[in-house]
Amino acid sequence: MRHLFIVDPLPQLLVNKDTSVVIMREASQRGHEVFTAQVEYLDVGEGGRPRVRMHPTQVRDADPWFETSPSQYAHLQDFDVIWMRTDPPYDMNYFYATHLLDLAPASTLVLNDPKGLREVGEKLFVLHFPDICPDTLISRQIDELLAFRDKLGGEMVIKPLGGCGGVGVFHLTSEDRNVRAILEMATRDGAEYQVAQRYIPEVRNGDKRIILLDGEPIGAVLRVPAGGESRANFHAGGRALRAELTPRDREICARIGPALREHGIFFAGIDVIGDWLTEINVTSPTGVQEINALDGVRLEAQILDGVEKKLRDKRGE
Repeated sequence: MRHLFIVDPLPQLLVNKDTSVVIMREASQRGHEVFTAQVEYLDVGEGGRPRVRMHPTQVRDADPWFETSPSQYAHLQDFDVIWMRTDPPYDMNYFYATHLLDLAPASTLVLNDPKGLREVGEKLFVLHFPDICPDTLISRQIDELLAFRDKLGGEMVIKPLGGCGGVGVFHLTSEDRNVRAILEMATRDGAEYQVAQRYIPEVRNGDKRIILLDGEPIGAVLRVPAGGESRANFHAGGRALRAELTPRDREICARIGPALREHGIFFAGIDVIGDWLTEINVTSPTGVQEINALDGVRLEAQILDGVEKKLRDKRGE
């Protein structure tokens, strides 16, 4: 099999944390060919054929963990599987890239489905399940955001619609004299939307990342905020602790699983705080390496098994 990974620049990937790294390694160990590219190198050549300027990539366990050959052009039809795994922000270039990936032939498996990536907004899709997510407001009006905080008892969390890794996440309280200034900065004086959610105190005990494969949970890890932090994201210094799936976790997964499958979201990571679903991550969900280390498993093998089966089914083999 030939895998194209559309990822951020390889030197920026964290070899001991990034999920893309272990998926590439697993593909390589199975004898599959691995190619890598950045999203800006997707385009359409003469004759309307979608193509990409990519690097044949050797992946290994040694340091450095990768070696690339000189770049060359290939058509999307030349790959069996295309992995779209660039980090947010979700901007117009990302949006256009999903349309370019839509041009891949039916014989090529694109993960996640480009249409699904457009429609399953990571911060917004949870609103399709209001009974299992915390009180939420989407707004760029500062006075409305402040009124929402007061309605919630003086505490809320805000985050940008297109962010990731805890960047731009603030825990706002009525005692903080900087709240209006923070909202002015976050909304760019009313130009950009913010997600405001009820603050869930259980976040001090951890924010649970659950990995779903084809709508079914396959592992979980608890991300615990560092001292003095409200954010539990690994990129913000959160610690990884072993986590079990609770009946409530399984209830949440059962609720959203069919919708993820319907939208072609094969690989996702959801965030659960206490009893509440807070995000559905579909662009480049992480957490696999932490689960592997804590549970003594290799989720990447299960992921590749699922991909191989999905490709066979797609081709009617």
